[in-house]
Amino acid sequence: MIPVPDGAALAAPAVASAAMLSDRPEAPRAVDPLQPLRPAAPPRSPHAFGSIVEIGGSGLLSRVDPQTATLVWAGREDLSRPLPPNVREFGPRTFWQLWRACWRYEIDTLVVIPPGGDAPWHWRSLRSVFRRPFGPWRRLVRLFGVQAVRLLPRRVSTIVVDSGDQRTIPRRHRFLVDRCTWYFKRELPIDRWQALEGTLMPARPDPDIRGRPHYRRRLEKLRPLAVGLLTDGPTLPPMAFPEKTIGLFVAVGTNSSTVRQAGLAELRALAERRTDIVIAEERLLHDADLRGMASAWLTWSPEGLGWDCARHYEAASVYSVPVINQPTIVRFQPLVDGVHALHYDADVPGSLTRVVEAALADPERLRRIAVAARAHVAAHHLTPWQRAEQLLSYRSGLAEPPGGIAQ
Repeated sequence: MIPVPDGAALAAPAVASAAMLSDRPEAPRAVDPLQPLRPAAPPRSPHAFGSIVEIGGSGLLSRVDPQTATLVWAGREDLSRPLPPNVREFGPRTFWQLWRACWRYEIDTLVVIPPGGDAPWHWRSLRSVFRRPFGPWRRLVRLFGVQAVRLLPRRVSTIVVDSGDQRTIPRRHRFLVDRCTWYFKRELPIDRWQALEGTLMPARPDPDIRGRPHYRRRLEKLRPLAVGLLTDGPTLPPMAFPEKTIGLFVAVGTNSSTVRQAGLAELRALAERRTDIVIAEERLLHDADLRGMASAWLTWSPEGLGWDCARHYEAASVYSVPVINQPTIVRFQPLVDGVHALHYDADVPGSLTRVVEAALADPERLRRIAVAARAHVAAHHLTPWQRAEQLLSYRSGLAEPPGGIAQ
């Protein structure tokens, strides 16, 4: 879902009024992506790390279990001070302390969360460092934080969590694939070889190349990951089934995907003959967006920069059935067609219209799907809570991450 500015209004052949949306549940408050969601441990020695260390551009385990997990921040943004007790900024001293802790077996798991964007040595990355006047050298060093994992002793188990929009793994992360136990990737193509082609293996789809053992070993480490719903608690807040005053709610940007452009043209034609199709002509604030979804039986949630989108889970969390184009990636705990969501064929003209009209003709079925979708999100897709629990269960050997390929 695309972040949106203030001052937007809903407009469509059936224009949603303020009264129509004003009595919906308030949106959950904003979540700081670094601040621990549980109390942090008492202050450690300045040289001590938790048994789990995350390094990269966001925190996951360090937010859920700050007494066990430490975040080494290697993102592009500057952190506000003071830092939480279990968060450190990557730099030469932190790297030396981390190297020594790995060598002494004081750390048993390293979780790498690569930041998005260009390679740290790309001119755009370097330009961003010096564009802001304060602390450019610290930012420059942080850019290379994930790359510095190459130099750490191989005495710790390594897990990679790649939640970026790219479907291929960039060359700069080749060492991570070779080093890690599992590489969790959000946009993992259904044919997983496509995640490696052109970057971690030759670009041509050659059966002989795909049969080589070292490429096969890389492939076997790839696992699916879902972006999920970012929440500040391990459960969804109670919510009664809302009154539905909208058939289909549409509020998406169109410059990120041709799927969105084609689908929006189809829905505009449908809105000319149905008054329950509401299309937001301007961007909405997040609260207004959630209220619009809660008021609607259906929410259109096509792929944008990636197929897996937070909007899928946001809609389901407020009892709106997401309408999604057929999946093009390997999914983790998927929203199943006809059970938790509705899917349509983006390459078949009229498919989206047929799915929407057939669904709106059976409100009781939509109610069942909406209830099941919210329960599914609550059980499997609350981030960072369930993602952290899943990683911990894989790390401890209590569970095997799903999505492995057939041997």
